[in-house]
Amino acid sequence: MRTQDKDRNGKPEALLWLDFETTGTKRNASLPLEVGMECTDVLGEHSFGSLHRIIRPYDLDLLAMSPIAFSMHADNGLLFELLNSSDRNDCVAAVASAVEEYLDSLLQRFTLVPAGTNVDFDIDFLKRLGLDPDRWLSYRKFDLTTLRRYLTFLDCPEDPYGTHSGTHRVRYCIRRDINDYKWYRKLLKGAW
Repeated sequence: MRTQDKDRNGKPEALLWLDFETTGTKRNASLPLEVGMECTDVLGEHSFGSLHRIIRPYDLDLLAMSPIAFSMHADNGLLFELLNSSDRNDCVAAVASAVEEYLDSLLQRFTLVPAGTNVDFDIDFLKRLGLDPDRWLSYRKFDLTTLRRYLTFLDCPEDPYGTHSGTHRVRYCIRRDINDYKWYRKLLKGAW
């Protein structure tokens, strides 16, 4: 890693790509259903490991779900996986513990900069798991939404939101974000 990618403690920065699938888009009214994270170098080229967990809510009312979220998660198989998930291994407490262990292990080596699409939304869902994101995550954030919006303002010949179909599962969304980030880096590098 380049020396300028180190924080004041001498630890290199790394991007922590994170994504949650939820019962809707209202942060306080929605429940987390799936969490995914992948840690990469600041260029998004080398992975330092990932985490993926289904989250079985203590009280999931399918009728209270956003109709769009219900349809999407029925189609992508997430609801089926939730129905077959373990009360013990996939409950909120077990997932929170796994996330905590994963982040603790990364924090020993890196300063973690949260990255992804709508990063603040996902950070709020870490809090919904009963975790304190400030314990692990840098105050800096890398939100691809800003780059995507900026490219639409510049009338970029390629639609930055064109690749946003897909399964709407955390692994897919994280991989899409990392690939988009690499593409944006090349685009910006070519502009110099």
